[in-house]
Amino acid sequence: MRLWTVHEPRNPGSSGERADKTVFVKDGLSWPGLIVPLPWLLYQRLWLGTLIYVLVAAAAAGIGTYMTEDSGFLLASLANLYVALEGNDLRRRKLAKQGYVQAGNVLAKTSEEAEAEFFAERGMPDVQTPQPLRPRPPVLPRGAKDDVLGLFPNPENPR
Repeated sequence: MRLWTVHEPRNPGSSGERADKTVFVKDGLSWPGLIVPLPWLLYQRLWLGTLIYVLVAAAAAGIGTYMTEDSGFLLASLANLYVALEGNDLRRRKLAKQGYVQAGNVLAKTSEEAEAEFFAERGMPDVQTPQPLRPRPPVLPRGAKDDVLGLFPNPENPR
């Protein structure tokens, strides 16, 4: 289970607008921020974070040319690690500057489950909670008879 922070606009027009503009931000490591930090920062529109990342990555590359080959890669990896660890916090700060307030926290596996649980607790009628998946019955090959249950034969059909 992951912790998701819920951010809502400070003065929404209606409950529908509030639900549409509600943002869920995962707490913890951002994997896209670790693997592809520059595109992730641009996608999230974190302009100041992008500028700082580019400057730090350029400085790491410059310092790495004067040191051993592995040190430049290690310094650049540290910049990626910082984006991964602090990326979601940067998103929260940006939302706060845009006038969003933290409306609560939700424990869920995915963002869809977090949305469903948050709005179900609030009593929003237009949001449905997802139904749990039911296991499917096993598919038998063509021509097979259903005379065996597990390893034991059916008592009505002796062999």
